[in-house]
Amino acid sequence: MKILLGTPITGILNDKSKKRCLERKKFICEFINVLRSQGHEVFCAIEIEKFGEKIAPGEICTQRDFEAMKKCDVYVAFPNDSYGCAVELGWASAFGKPIFLAINNAFGVKTPLYEGLGMIDTAQIKNYSSQLDFPQLDDKELMESLNEFLNNI
Repeated sequence: MKILLGTPITGILNDKSKKRCLERKKFICEFINVLRSQGHEVFCAIEIEKFGEKIAPGEICTQRDFEAMKKCDVYVAFPNDSYGCAVELGWASAFGKPIFLAINNAFGVKTPLYEGLGMIDTAQIKNYSSQLDFPQLDDKELMESLNEFLNNI
C-alpha cells in the first residue's frame, strides 16, 4: 500500500532545541521503518528533504506533494501544529483518500474541520497523549488502530 505520511516540517526544523529535533526525527524515521517493514511504500516530505538538509522551495514541494497525494492509497497524518498537513488533509478529502489522523491531546484539535473528518466514511481520528510531539512506537492502542485501519482499506 502507498502511504503518504504527513508530519510537521517547519515547526520541527525551526525549533531551537536540538534534543526535541532529534526526538522528532527519531520517531519519524522509526515510524517509517515500521510501515516499510510491513510492506508499505511510504512518501514523507521531511524524509525526502533530509530533515532540513535539502529544503525544497514552495513551487517544487507543493507540486511534488500534490502528485504524491494523487498516487497514494492512504493519508496518515500527525498534524500537530502543521499548516502543511492541513493543506494535505484538504487534498486527501477532495480525492476521497482514506485518512488516519493521529491527534496529540497536548496540541488538541486545531479546527472543527479536523473533528468533522471522523464523519467522513474514509477517515478515522485517533487521539493519543504525549508530552513529545509524537507518540511512542510502543503505544499499542494507536499502532493497533492504525494497522486495523490499513488492513480494512
